[in-house]
Amino acid sequence: MKTPIWIPTDDYMTASVMYQYKRYVEHRFGVEFKDYAGLHQWSIADLPLFWESLLDFFGVRFSGTYEKALVYDRGADDFIHVKWFDGIYLSYSEHIFLHRNEDDVAIKYGDERVDYVTVTWKELEASVSCLQQFLLEKGIKKGDRIGGVLNNTIECVAIFLAVNSIGAIWTCCSPDFGIKGIVDRLALVEPKLLFTESTYQYNGIKFDKQAIKLDIEQQIPTVSEIVEVHGSTWNQIFQSFLPTVLSFERVPFDFPIWILYSSGTTGRPKAITHRTGGNLLEHYKALALHQNVQKGDNFLWYTTTGWMMWNYALSSLLCGATLCLYNGSITYREHTRFWDFVRRSEVDHLGSGASYFASIHELTIPDYRPKVIGSTGSPLPDATFENIHDKFPDTPIISLSGGTDVCSAFLSGCPLLPVYAGEIQCRTLGSDIVAYNDAGLEVYNEVGELVIKQPMPSMPLCFWNDKGDTKYRESYFSGFSNVWSHGDWILITGNGGIRMFGRSDATLNRGGVRIGTAEIYNAVQAVEHVSDSLVIATEETSAHSKMILFLKLDGKILLSDVVPKIKAALREQYSPRHIPDLYYRVSDIPYTLSGKKLEIPIKKIFSGTPPEKAVITDVIRNPESVSDFLKIYNEELKKANGQSY
Repeated sequence: MKTPIWIPTDDYMTASVMYQYKRYVEHRFGVEFKDYAGLHQWSIADLPLFWESLLDFFGVRFSGTYEKALVYDRGADDFIHVKWFDGIYLSYSEHIFLHRNEDDVAIKYGDERVDYVTVTWKELEASVSCLQQFLLEKGIKKGDRIGGVLNNTIECVAIFLAVNSIGAIWTCCSPDFGIKGIVDRLALVEPKLLFTESTYQYNGIKFDKQAIKLDIEQQIPTVSEIVEVHGSTWNQIFQSFLPTVLSFERVPFDFPIWILYSSGTTGRPKAITHRTGGNLLEHYKALALHQNVQKGDNFLWYTTTGWMMWNYALSSLLCGATLCLYNGSITYREHTRFWDFVRRSEVDHLGSGASYFASIHELTIPDYRPKVIGSTGSPLPDATFENIHDKFPDTPIISLSGGTDVCSAFLSGCPLLPVYAGEIQCRTLGSDIVAYNDAGLEVYNEVGELVIKQPMPSMPLCFWNDKGDTKYRESYFSGFSNVWSHGDWILITGNGGIRMFGRSDATLNRGGVRIGTAEIYNAVQAVEHVSDSLVIATEETSAHSKMILFLKLDGKILLSDVVPKIKAALREQYSPRHIPDLYYRVSDIPYTLSGKKLEIPIKKIFSGTPPEKAVITDVIRNPESVSDFLKIYNEELKKANGQSY
């Protein structure tokens, strides 16, 4: 049995929102739970009752009535046409402003040029009011799509809240997307009006994005006007309108709140449309119960507006927290700008992509003691769990897994449970998750496909313009009958924790035996002088496919010095089957803008797919990194010389 690296104290548990909710359920329903496992089992045994309890526990305001919390055909092959709380109307932005104190700080902001700015609730409400009046004057109404190409700023938050307050549907791209990536996304949903920024700064370099407006005007005819933040029209908004009391358009529970996009690294992105009430309830649950975000906390998740974690972080305001925004490169000025902002903002909940935490093992972070550290985007290696714990020994580490598909995490933390290195603490309440083997049987302490057996209100309402729900059905319901297949490979441990083994479609096949990419990374990243890695297996017959490991190494260290250590580590920790056939050094590892390694596109290239069909560089964080892989494929793998390095 593994030893936990962090154990909650009795005081920590009893002060948590999860403990308060547990006591509420026990008192209201006359039940008793000895542990979190019992509470979780209750939450999935009667799903409608569980979600009703959240409506009451969090004091959600709504109008109208409903007969059943959940209506769906249990004999159907999917959950696509379920109805949640049919008959009630509510507003997400109304709940954001519900318990505001006008003099309290709502948002703290910093970027590569600005050290620190604060915005009170009174100031935020005034900005939202002016923007709301502008939108109404422009004829924007419930159901219209309003788009943004915006940085992670205070202005973006205000624009979204104004859009949502009148029942319009929000969609946003980050300016660091390529122009084609932006147009491909926005064209799917036909926005009526667009807010943009003409520049963005990253790692000290200012990028001009003026050309975006011309492309949008030419290719998306539904856009009647483009408003540039801090441009002439923007300034006129705050001169023409005086702040008034905000009004909130309540919409049906299942009405769209925002449209997010799949990564689009190998094809046209999918426009994933989420429910208003579903994301409201889900984010209350995920942030307050599982991450223990409470009134007065400062919450920061390093993200851009093009990643669902922006929407997720925004919902910390629902919990009475102050939202902390950092805009720019997290590594700017040797990481100092970001960490100075974190300390000055007194961030309690700090989150980032797993790849960032894995890259700062040697970084010293003085004078900072967070309440919670969060990680997502990819599996967090065991060694990084240990490293974060060494940096912040009194802090629980919450590794999250979920994604754009649900705009949340269904594998997350719990303040009632210990933290084990390499494990996600729990399946979240209301998430009926199991692992399936190839035969469709539930397995424990064995690697299997992550499936969800019952619907969740944060599952997409639809993919916008997906006729007959064809893409929706193919994405989640083509693997096993009657359950949602998420595409992750997991193992549920004896203590209820979850170990992630990577994407199931990136699984490595070695002579018919499947190996998760996370196992390889876990061992390789712990080897000295390895700063990052990517592993694939080519798509040939299972007996002849090659496992290829690409390595980003420190300094002038030689590949031949590192490979024997990698082989020894993989053999010792796992098996000889885990040892790759080929090893190549690359200058960088390609990532999506949301921090996921490009395993599938690189695998397709090395399996013979033309590069232009295998990968779309517009949505890659560091597109120049792909050139090394193309060079290796073109110059070396096509030589049948058997040389590995």
